[in-house]
Amino acid sequence: MSNYSLQKYKGTATRHTCPNCGDKRSFTCYVDESGMLLHPSVGRCNHESSCGYHYTPKEYFHDHPECHTDKGFSFDRQRSERKPGQTSPKASIGYIPPKYVERSQSVHSNFFRFISSLLDSYYGSKAKEVLKRLLEEYRLGATRDGAVIFWQIDRTNRVRTGKVMQYNPEDGHRIKGGEVSAVDWIHSILKRQRVLPEDWQLSQCLFGEHLLNVYPDKVAVLVESEKSAVIGSALFPGYVWLATGGKSQLREEKLRVLSGRTVLLFPDADGYSEWKQHARDMTYCKVVVSDIIEKNATPEQKAAHIDIADWIVFQIRESKIMCTANHLVEAEKVLRRMIEKNPVLQKLIDDFDLVLVSTSPIGSGDENPP
Repeated sequence: MSNYSLQKYKGTATRHTCPNCGDKRSFTCYVDESGMLLHPSVGRCNHESSCGYHYTPKEYFHDHPECHTDKGFSFDRQRSERKPGQTSPKASIGYIPPKYVERSQSVHSNFFRFISSLLDSYYGSKAKEVLKRLLEEYRLGATRDGAVIFWQIDRTNRVRTGKVMQYNPEDGHRIKGGEVSAVDWIHSILKRQRVLPEDWQLSQCLFGEHLLNVYPDKVAVLVESEKSAVIGSALFPGYVWLATGGKSQLREEKLRVLSGRTVLLFPDADGYSEWKQHARDMTYCKVVVSDIIEKNATPEQKAAHIDIADWIVFQIRESKIMCTANHLVEAEKVLRRMIEKNPVLQKLIDDFDLVLVSTSPIGSGDENPP
């Protein structure tokens, strides 16, 4: 039976990139008695207040029961062997009172100011209606200093946490470094204020997850950043736009809520290969991956690691977005049997250069997977 504990510090080689916040040399992995890492995602970020990521071996084995051995396992402070048939209780998920969401909802964030300017140039007098929908559906919040709060609300409408980020109101880019913290979290703020207990357990969900119940028949679009989800929803409201919160956040425990749905993945410029590989494991839903950025972005755009939001903004400013928008809303002839039950999927495959990566029951078998 393997005992897992946090890897002891023996130089920078024993500190890794956090899969949640992306900070290099801040992540401590769990290792067994021989020093072998359990999995690159299993560990704790040293930035407890700004990130708070902590994925334990117990949670990993719960999420991946196929990795269990007959001998069971133990880790860190849990050293006692299990009795026959005994299972470890799953840590309870912490929730945040909804009053914090209600109090925070506001248009007075720099992110919302950027969105307002963008949509004014595109929608004109109709922009206010779209902005009101975005504010209400995603329950966008704002802090006193103009940072936006992207609330994570699960499918049962319970609040998991809120991601706090500051944006430049002129170009919509995140403000990083300097005196401004790149990312903060509502649960971390409430812990610092002693509103939440220290043992409060964070379990993240998809940004926008609560909208799956609101729109049960819409195709789900999954992107990396919350910004991309909001902008995508503003321009293409016929789909449920969700965000993972990062390239490395395509984890099964987050994505299981998409079971049975048609899901379109729009990775950032530097995430295409990784997301394409992850999509092959999403056998519980019908998945296609867009390579529109991979195939069409300029070398400069790829070097800047643009995302689908950047691409949409670029198309708006180049007056090319109407072509894509019209294709997304107009019906097309059904050309292949795979599309007979979902014509919308074919429109997106054609117009957004989607790649089928997971054959579904409605497929004819003669498509061309990558």
